[in-house]
Amino acid sequence: MTDADLLNALRDCYHLQRNVVDLNLIRHATLTPDPEAPGLIPRFLATITLVAPTSDDTTTAQLLAQIENRLLGLQPISRVAITLLPALFTIL
Repeated sequence: MTDADLLNALRDCYHLQRNVVDLNLIRHATLTPDPEAPGLIPRFLATITLVAPTSDDTTTAQLLAQIENRLLGLQPISRVAITLLPALFTIL
């Protein structure tokens, strides 16, 4: 699995009927080997830096859960760490 595969998986996560990659909400997305993951198959820690789409905590929490669930559904990913940056426009 590569960082490009990670971005492609994030295209399945939506806010207001557009995916988070096309909305430019993803600022940074990388995979690093996870030495703590059990088993013999190499697994990865997905690290995401995301701009909050809105100042509404409920909407943002739903998007974070959607991203985490999508990525943890991929066999090579063992953990997800999301860093949330503040919304660009706090009135939305």
